Amino acid sequence: MKHLLLCVIIFLNIQGADEKPRASLVVTQVVKEGYASALQSYVGSLYYDINSNLASQSSGAVSRVFVKESQAVKKGEVLVKLDSSILEANIKAKKAMLNSYLANFTKQQKDLQRADALLEKNSIAQSSHDATFYTLEALKAEIEAQEAELLSMNIQLDKMSIKAPFDAIVVKRNVDVGEWVTEGSSVLNIVDPKSIEAVVNVPSQLLGILKEGQKLQAKIDERDLEVSIKSIVPLADTASRTLPLKLSFSSENSLIEGMRIDVEVPTLKKQKVLLVPRDAVIKRFGSYVVFSVVDAKAVMINIKVVNYTQNEAAILSDELSPGQRVVTKGNERIFPNMDVVEKGN
Repeated sequence: MKHLLLCVIIFLNIQGADEKPRASLVVTQVVKEGYASALQSYVGSLYYDINSNLASQSSGAVSRVFVKESQAVKKGEVLVKLDSSILEANIKAKKAMLNSYLANFTKQQKDLQRADALLEKNSIAQSSHDATFYTLEALKAEIEAQEAELLSMNIQLDKMSIKAPFDAIVVKRNVDVGEWVTEGSSVLNIVDPKSIEAVVNVPSQLLGILKEGQKLQAKIDERDLEVSIKSIVPLADTASRTLPLKLSFSSENSLIEGMRIDVEVPTLKKQKVLLVPRDAVIKRFGSYVVFSVVDAKAVMINIKVVNYTQNEAAILSDELSPGQRVVTKGNERIFPNMDVVEKGN
């Protein structure tokens, strides 16, 4: 019986090995010909949009520096501490004085309760009762003043510690232990690494064809990426007649301020392009591609994206021509030379 079962399993495995993978069902649409704005490459630079120069809110000698350059820090973390020994001693004395007033206040409350009872029995004069009452009111006012002073001193103590206002990386350290800093002087420079963006200067005559939110293609160290126009700064350089475009994109940990970015920007000149549905364009192995279907197999074709409209992508490719069909649905799950079943749309 065991031998029979083993033979059945082997037979099923051999049969399964001989079976071909099922073809993937895809939806295709026709490639069209059209015109789009020609592209011109412009060089820009990366920068940190959130860049904070931390200043001391108090004067004093630096007692501790808890960070070094290139160190990552968390929001609220203490980075630098000023000597606060005198202030801490004054706070301790102020707390002792406040406790003394509070104890006297408690005693005075009991004295007033006794005075109230005696006044009801006409056992003390009204003036004696009033003296006790107003002494208690004066103590109450004094306690409020002492609490306000103590709060002010604690706020000042908190200012002796310079904390990170957001998750950041320290890029410059301006103080060392023992140095005297004045109120407003710079102690550290920190940046938010996730806020990396880019700026590129383009001719001012392109202002009419560029808009906020527009998608552009770019390269950083030969890596293709899509950027979006975050803002167009309406201030042209009088010498070059160019204006800055601020660009945003998905940040990567490997990107730092000052790196070069090459951005493909539309111009006023038109060029002949191929038009495909936006869904046909995907990214594989770091490049933009489309899939065509040849002899029931998926063929991956590298392309260059010129521009995007609401529903179409204007592309360039020597391996694609008008009338061919490209995959618009199912392209995320197929691979080169994979068997596919084409369903036109």
